[in-house]
Amino acid sequence: MFKDRKTLYYIGLFIIFLLLYKVIDNAEHVWAWFQTILSLLTPFFIAFFIAYLLRPLINWLERTVLAKLRFQRMYSMLIVYAVVLGTIVLGLTIVIPTVIGSITSLVQALPTFLIDMDKWMRTNVFEMDWFIQSGIGKEVEAYLKTKTTKIGQLIQSNLNMLVSGIVSFSSVLLNLVIGLIVSAYLLVDKEKFAAGSQKLLHGFMSDKRAKSVIEYTKSVDRVFSQYFVGLILDALVIGTIVFIGLFLMGTPFALLIALIVMITNVIPYVGPFVGMLASGFILLMVDPSKAIWATLFIFAVQQMDAYYINPKIMGGKVGVGPLWIILAVFVGGGLFGILGMFVAVPAIAVIITSINSYVDRQIASKLEP
Repeated sequence: MFKDRKTLYYIGLFIIFLLLYKVIDNAEHVWAWFQTILSLLTPFFIAFFIAYLLRPLINWLERTVLAKLRFQRMYSMLIVYAVVLGTIVLGLTIVIPTVIGSITSLVQALPTFLIDMDKWMRTNVFEMDWFIQSGIGKEVEAYLKTKTTKIGQLIQSNLNMLVSGIVSFSSVLLNLVIGLIVSAYLLVDKEKFAAGSQKLLHGFMSDKRAKSVIEYTKSVDRVFSQYFVGLILDALVIGTIVFIGLFLMGTPFALLIALIVMITNVIPYVGPFVGMLASGFILLMVDPSKAIWATLFIFAVQQMDAYYINPKIMGGKVGVGPLWIILAVFVGGGLFGILGMFVAVPAIAVIITSINSYVDRQIASKLEP
């Protein structure tokens, strides 16, 4: 019917613009539909993430511990998933109830802490002769009182939100269970999925282009896999050391503080300081005498992590300078929040590696006779 290719081109362009207009005109409905699809696919996203994290451990077990056995995949998955399920049960029965109890106690202790802080400020600052003679007493006192009230309200609301978030974790438990089941199927047939993907690439691309894409994907996967597994293992080690140390020191809320240090430790450079300051502030509210020693202990553990534990686990595999890492963390956090901070470092490593590889190829092509 349409023999002129230009006519077909313009008709196709018109249809694309018409669809784009309809999408923009019904943006709210399209976004609601998109959110519904995402919520339905959430268990599969969780499954892919779980499988991606567990795959290196399963591969390691099959190469080393279970290398001489016949059914390596079955035994490796049984071991890994037994550990995962045991960790989940431990979290649901011990960790989460303990953390909720600690946060509840902090919320209850916050008003008393603010009153005590106000008394200390009056006794040691506002009622001192040098401060009264400065003539700025009323202004500073009013300003600090306003800010203290706002800070107290902010902390209390955030702690309440954190409790609600932990409690609502039960609502996503079903997605987690489905994700674990689907991830097992992904890991059982991971070689088949990889072979199918490579076959698909060879079917739609030239062999040279397909091989190039496969090699690039493998390099990206290597960077992300090594980084995430190493980072999570490092955070678990640091969290465990902090918990044991604080528990032996008799520090209150040792488990909550260890969790804060462990979670913030996954954010390079910035996270450890945030975790240390947050832990120190929490202990200042409940036991000021332990706050300094506990903060110093956390600082010492983080220094040991920076100079010994992290290099042993990570091995400098990312290959990106500190300036790029800090920039990536701030940009990723500003655009995508906590998840952006978590993904930013391997992402910038892949980008820099890709640029360097492209520049090297261009230089090599120019040097060829």
